[in-house]
Amino acid sequence: MSLRLLPLCVLVACSDGPTATLPDLPGATGAATPLAIVGVSVIPMDTDRVLPNQTVIVRGGVIASIAPTGHFPLPADAVVIAGAGRYLMPGLTDMHVHLRRGEATAYVRHGITTVRNMWGYSTLAALSADIASAAVIGPTVHSASPGVDGDPPQWPETVLVTATSQVESSVAPLASQGYRWLKVYSRLQPAVFDSVMITARAFGMLPIGHVPLSVDLRTALDAGMHSIEHFTGYDRAVSATGRSGTSGWADAVATRFLEYAQLSVAAGVWNCPTLAIYAHLAEQQHSPAERDAIVANRRAFVKALHDAGARLLVGSDAGIDVVAPGVSLHDELAEFVRAGLTPYEALRLATVRAAEFLGREKLGSIAPGMDAELLLVNGNPLAEIASARSIAGIILRGAWIPARSLP
Repeated sequence: MSLRLLPLCVLVACSDGPTATLPDLPGATGAATPLAIVGVSVIPMDTDRVLPNQTVIVRGGVIASIAPTGHFPLPADAVVIAGAGRYLMPGLTDMHVHLRRGEATAYVRHGITTVRNMWGYSTLAALSADIASAAVIGPTVHSASPGVDGDPPQWPETVLVTATSQVESSVAPLASQGYRWLKVYSRLQPAVFDSVMITARAFGMLPIGHVPLSVDLRTALDAGMHSIEHFTGYDRAVSATGRSGTSGWADAVATRFLEYAQLSVAAGVWNCPTLAIYAHLAEQQHSPAERDAIVANRRAFVKALHDAGARLLVGSDAGIDVVAPGVSLHDELAEFVRAGLTPYEALRLATVRAAEFLGREKLGSIAPGMDAELLLVNGNPLAEIASARSIAGIILRGAWIPARSLP
């Protein structure tokens, strides 16, 4: 190794304040090129802290080392990325998307390096392969199965199941295709839902998705829902009149929140509330008074779940032409902060906790040996969540991409 020193202004002076000019960044590299991010403030996401003036070495798609700048010589073959005045954080995970080929790059542009696709479809494998080979710039994809639903189907490639006799022949092909999660949907009838839940587990799949409209929330929790999307089921449980969807939160009874938060904890279920898209739908579909109640009640229920120790996920529901892909995850993070979580607590859901759900032990935090899925931003998102939107560049599966290079 040879010792290479950066100019002092890069290491120190360029971090003097928000008006300081940040150093230029190199062009894009391939995943095989070693990287040295020098003088950067690291947000490891293990606790609510920042490690100032660090040098992070990335090699072979993995974080090789982290140490105070100047502690060791830089690798002679590394591309140097001047981090002074910037912050390095884990890449974000959007845990509820409907990924479309033409929108894949938008997620990366907004710092999302991993997604959970919530409705499998026939051409998804080809898109995932193109992303993995870098033919398409996009996030790493983890996908649920196509939705299993009752009649009439609401989305393309629905697996229609209207009788218990159809359940095993419907679930078996999805398991054989390698899906880890079985997506259950809104119009399943109670007996069919019960059979689907049992059969999914028998095939080694985890049931996730909507609590069907004809199924009680307690029944769904007892049956072992692994994750519940949009607070389906909770809406009817907390509504004074038993309404569902946005309407269920317009007349929600706040004194019921603690009870259902505790039930959620006891069941071990994950909840992905998709706050921002529901706020958007409430604005379109309800009076100002109802809209305000819907937004306030859903935020309050998130806080009740968080305070009770329930498992939460951050997802946007982008990809259905309601909210924009990529940027809507930042809207979602902002909603969690408005609900009463700190920026660190919100970001932890989109990094560490998402990795836990996905079973990605080397994703979601910054430490030697972790996957190099990283985000370089121009401000401290632990101080202000909006700083996560100001992206200077991304390290995607070990490859450096400056923000200016993303279409």
